This record gives sequence, structure tokens and C-alpha cells, in this order.
Amino acid sequence: MSIFQTHLSDRRVLQLSGPDRVDFLQNLVTQNVAELPEGACVMTALLTPQGKLLHDFLIFAEADALYIDCDASQADALFKKLSMYKLRANVDLSHAALRVFALWQEDGFACPPTAGFGQDPRHPGLGLRALVETKVTITLPEASLAAWHANRIRLGIVQGPLDMAPGTVFPLDYGLAQIHGVDFQKGCFIGQEVTSRVHRKGSLKRKIHALTFAQDAPLVGSEISHGSRPVGHIVASHGCHAIGLIREDASDEDLICETQSVVISGGVFAASAPEIS
Repeated sequence: MSIFQTHLSDRRVLQLSGPDRVDFLQNLVTQNVAELPEGACVMTALLTPQGKLLHDFLIFAEADALYIDCDASQADALFKKLSMYKLRANVDLSHAALRVFALWQEDGFACPPTAGFGQDPRHPGLGLRALVETKVTITLPEASLAAWHANRIRLGIVQGPLDMAPGTVFPLDYGLAQIHGVDFQKGCFIGQEVTSRVHRKGSLKRKIHALTFAQDAPLVGSEISHGSRPVGHIVASHGCHAIGLIREDASDEDLICETQSVVISGGVFAASAPEIS
């Protein structure tokens, strides 16, 4: 299988420096950032007080700063929200002149370790990731941004505001715990009470699933049904693959979307979903 490099041009990077940077984020986000070693990368999210998702992003830890790898369309809104919480914290928040590159292998296989790149913490099949000033110097074929997203969607990994409208969805329904975006042992974060209560109950009414269609997948928002009963909808699609949010009491039924049969082909809630140590 080929390994590709892709400039993730739909991402932007924020830099958080200052002596209080770790404590500042630790009290806000869903993942534990208190003991991140230099060079580590984690997935996390910022929620509303009601436990709904505002922003999902990755954090890279370096010796003197934390770098936030976020959706480009949400970078200004995230910057504004973090600035609002800054208060007296001794931190400096700025836009970083860095670009996000990914190395990934077709068909969802993991990539071998590569100097300067770290494992995408969400799923082995998303490959490796790095923040660079200009361009990677590795000699690999370049693949389009659309191809990278097609691989992500085939794996059933949601990302960003196009998949999860800010302020409207609950993160656990969309598998953020399964892609290592929530630490239930870390202590307080915004929206923790609601999120922890749902986690303790141990059952979700809806979950995301990776879907496969015989033809091109229906558009985002298309209704998934069992007979005449609506049971979910498409949240992301590319080619014959899609991600659907489906009621748990219907996930093993004969499902239809836009006259096509829906085949549940895996995803982060599947029993065989890979774990990252």
C-alpha cells in the first residue's frame, strides 16, 4: 500500500505560551493535558456548560508552548473563546504561522514511525501528523485533502463543524471518548457534569457508525430509516462511504437511506475498533 503526504489546508494553528498555559487548558478541555511530555499530541474538545460540543481540536506539547491544531473555519471563534476565559492567567495566545501535514496510508493502515511526525491520537488509520513552518521534506506522493478526508470518513472518524454543528451535539454520541478525546479521570472541565453523567449511565441512545453504500453515498443530512420510521441521518459522506448517526435500538435493523440499503461497516463503536496504547 502507498503512503501519502497531505497538507491539511483546512486546519489552522494557535499557540499558547506562558507559565500558566497547562493549568489554563486543564481546567477547560475534556482531555488531560497536565502531564503531556514534549512532542506528545492529544485529541480534546471544548464544550458548553450544558455539555454540548463547541470545538474539537488536537494539542501538540512542546518545551515552551502548546500548539492547538483546529479547524480553519473555527480558528477565530476558538481564539475568541479561549481569550474570554483567560482572565488573570499568565498565558499568551496567538495565531501561529505553522501548517499541518499528515502522512497516511491508503485503506486505513497505520504508518511506520517517521522522524518529526507523531501518531494521530484518534485512530491508527489516520496516520501521522506534524506542524511545520513551510513544507515537509519527505519524498512521498502527495494526495489531495479530499482523499485524506475520504479515508477519515471510511474509518468513521468525525471531525469539525461540518460533521458536528457547534453547540448542538453531545460529544459522546459522536464517539469522542472512543477517539481518546475525553478523560473521565482528569477532574473538572467545562460541561463535565453532563458528560460524566451520560458516561456513568453507560448507554447512548444514538451512536455514529461507518456506512457503506453500493453507489455514491447520500448527502449530509439525508434521513436514515427503518421502514417508515426515521432512525438517523448522514453526518459525513464521500464516494460510497459515509458516517451516520443512528439510534441504538435500530442499528441492527434493515436500514434505508435515499432508496439505498445501508451497510454498517464499522466505526469507532465497533467491537473490532482498534485501540491505541
